Amino acid sequence: MLKKHKLKECQNPDCSNTFKQYNSLQKYCSPTCQKIHAKPKRINKVSKKRKEDNEIYSIIRLEFLSKEYNQICFIEECNRPATSVEHTRGRIGYADDWARENDITLFLDVRFWKPCCIEHNLELENNSELSKKYQLSRIHGGKKL
Repeated sequence: MLKKHKLKECQNPDCSNTFKQYNSLQKYCSPTCQKIHAKPKRINKVSKKRKEDNEIYSIIRLEFLSKEYNQICFIEECNRPATSVEHTRGRIGYADDWARENDITLFLDVRFWKPCCIEHNLELENNSELSKKYQLSRIHGGKKL
């Protein structure tokens, strides 16, 4: 026995056509009708949670890099002023149970921040040998080497 498809009305208010609905997602009689009426949904570049964290991060980061502390790059033999923050344990997740209880992600956990010049910060992202030397393991929290 074949299943009969019921005729549905097009969701576009300007269209009065009826059509056979083959699946529950089909709401318009044609792609043209859908394109005219349906507005595309924009995907946010930054999630709501990250947006909130970025506002907090920008304030804490400026305090961390302020001239009061006279921060210089933490890489050996680099005496340039620090202009960025290196997250030595990454940015995603929690460092320990205390951080999880207080909802402080690694992105905002100042205990694992190091002052860094922009040149070395970019080099740490692109050079795996340098990152092994200066960044911490996410597994055991110690040096990667």
